[in-house]
Amino acid sequence: MITRIKKSTFALCLILPIVCFLGIISAPAATVLPQGLVMEDTYNPGRGRPVGIVQQVLGDVVIMHKDVLKGYRAERGIRLYKGDTVMTLEYGKVRFRLNDGSILSLASETKLKLTQSVYEKKKKRRSSFFQMALGKARFFVVKVLSFKRSEFKVKTPTAVCGVRGSDFILEVTDLETIATALIDTELEFRGRAFLEELPVILKDFESSTARKGELPSTVVKLPQDKIEEKKSLFLGVAPEAGVFADEDVMTQLAPYDDTGVDQVGDLEGIRPDDADGRRRYDDFEKRIKPWTPSEIDTIKESITEEKIGGVLPEFPDLPQ
Repeated sequence: MITRIKKSTFALCLILPIVCFLGIISAPAATVLPQGLVMEDTYNPGRGRPVGIVQQVLGDVVIMHKDVLKGYRAERGIRLYKGDTVMTLEYGKVRFRLNDGSILSLASETKLKLTQSVYEKKKKRRSSFFQMALGKARFFVVKVLSFKRSEFKVKTPTAVCGVRGSDFILEVTDLETIATALIDTELEFRGRAFLEELPVILKDFESSTARKGELPSTVVKLPQDKIEEKKSLFLGVAPEAGVFADEDVMTQLAPYDDTGVDQVGDLEGIRPDDADGRRRYDDFEKRIKPWTPSEIDTIKESITEEKIGGVLPEFPDLPQ
């Protein structure tokens, strides 16, 4: 009897580490999809006008409309709407284009909500606000110099980024946010607990980390190999990668786009070049202004919203 007990104990000791190890591996994916999400075989559009369109999908990517616990498998050409949450599963990646021509690319196990995306070319107004719960994302935000109002903000659990025209990467967990500026970029980076403070300014290939309850860390310059390593996590966003050449996809969005813009080249004043061929920017220090009380209140209100989370539901097979 004692021998049997010893054998059972030994077997249990072998099994427990394996179970724990598998649990650790599956834990990140379990936080991406909300509890009770029901996967649908057929995509149903959201409410209102589309704010963007999916350009490329790799692996499993789920789209959920605002306040509806129904998930749709992302596919090329699917339109995105205000309030949509885009979630990439393990090995999943997605790239989508907003109405203003900006490109967002999400790496695996990432969750991003399109809280607001307004682009009105005639009124020269852009206002975009995104909530990134976790994961890694690259943002290629077009610069609209002639616009009277241009806001593009990303909120994470520990930081808020404000941009006017940038190419940058965010790496997000519940405890910290790492922001990395890429080429021709100037990025405002704030700790979420210190919205009234002046932001840290990140420029080309600089990085900073905002940990929970702390101000952003000292800015550091990253070597080129580290930058390339970060960029390799995403589907490309640069023009040479062909993201602006998907005319067949972009034209699908045109009837729903008040701006009538189908190509990034149609936008006014985007990253003009100097005579020597280098992209020119206005003096960033002159352009930067403290956020208004109403802007800070809007962000603080959004902080009180419930986070999406829960157990990963069973992902259905592709329809035959």
